[in-house]
Amino acid sequence: MMYMERKQMFKFRLYPNAEQKRTIDIHLEICRRIYNELLGIKIETYNHTGKSLGKYDLNDCLTQFKTERKNLKIIHSQVGQNVSDRIYKAFYNMFARIKRGEKAGFPRFKGKNRYKSITYTQSGFKFFNDKKLSVSKIGDINIKKHRDFSEKNRKLIKIKTMLIQKTPTGKYYAVFSCVVDVKPRKASNKSIGIDVGLKSFLATSEGTTIEHPKYYRKAEDKLAMHQRRLSRKKKRSNNRLKAKQKVALLHEKTANQRMDFIHKLSCDFAKNYGLIAIEDLAVKNMVKNHNLSKSINDSGWSLFANQLLYKAENAGCVVHKSDRFFPSTQLCSACGNRQDMPLEKRTYKCSCGLVMDRDINASKNLLNDALKNTAGTAGFNACGDDGVLSSLKQEATQLVGR
Repeated sequence: MMYMERKQMFKFRLYPNAEQKRTIDIHLEICRRIYNELLGIKIETYNHTGKSLGKYDLNDCLTQFKTERKNLKIIHSQVGQNVSDRIYKAFYNMFARIKRGEKAGFPRFKGKNRYKSITYTQSGFKFFNDKKLSVSKIGDINIKKHRDFSEKNRKLIKIKTMLIQKTPTGKYYAVFSCVVDVKPRKASNKSIGIDVGLKSFLATSEGTTIEHPKYYRKAEDKLAMHQRRLSRKKKRSNNRLKAKQKVALLHEKTANQRMDFIHKLSCDFAKNYGLIAIEDLAVKNMVKNHNLSKSINDSGWSLFANQLLYKAENAGCVVHKSDRFFPSTQLCSACGNRQDMPLEKRTYKCSCGLVMDRDINASKNLLNDALKNTAGTAGFNACGDDGVLSSLKQEATQLVGR
């Protein structure tokens, strides 16, 4: 079987000593100041001339800064150039949003401790015995390399970038963006429909449901207690810093729990199915409703869909997204009859005799839509052992109307 070229990220924990931590923090602060100054120049130029400075213009400004300020030579040249790249990409995204008809302001300036990573591109770093990462201008940092870049079904071609990241809890990570050759798995001929929701995390066309773990909701009381304690601490005191750390640790724990749950779930679907039917949800619009935003953000629908797409590509399976206006909740999965389904009706009853949970019925409709639109893809059937995903959109829309 032939290998396929893919991009893949690898994240490893770093354990810098006290001096290396100070050096990394100094580099982050220097980059933050460069970012703000270059951003100010770019905004001012645009306001006065109507033209935006390009990437090379920003690099010329950076070169001028280095001749005037000796402290800028502390950081690696590629790290400084990456600051220019970030500003250029931020403006590119701003203009892209305007072109789509959205409201978009200028990129924001970075406040203290808001610049969280530095990037090396292809050079300035190397490994020593898989236990130390030698980084230019910083030193040899202890690293926990818990997996290899090359394994049985994966071969490393090259490392494109290496990013050093500092989390709000004071932990340090190295994130490698790599190009690898991957041997795709033999795709399954099983197919499944998945409908996500607020009552349960998802329902599948096979009749199974997966309960919502609600990690944030479970931690909410404890988080509120620590936030109250934080608000009572004197500003800029050591006790306030300690209280702030506890809040950050709790947020980090819930985020890690959610990510672990979604990684395992999406991996299981990608491994066991050749066709996965989901719905293209407009999550960004849904969270604008304050009655739903907390539950929607706790669900992690977008994260689940993104991880599913990423893992499906490597597994060689197909993910079909039904249009967000596809009435998966209203259609009968047996005869195609359409009826209104207000939120309080949790069971779908049709004149043809079908009686089924509304979410499972929606997931079957998503699968039917996927099978119809992937008719040219041979070998798929509607049978399987597990399943998940689909139309929470309508459920959320009805809640908004309440």
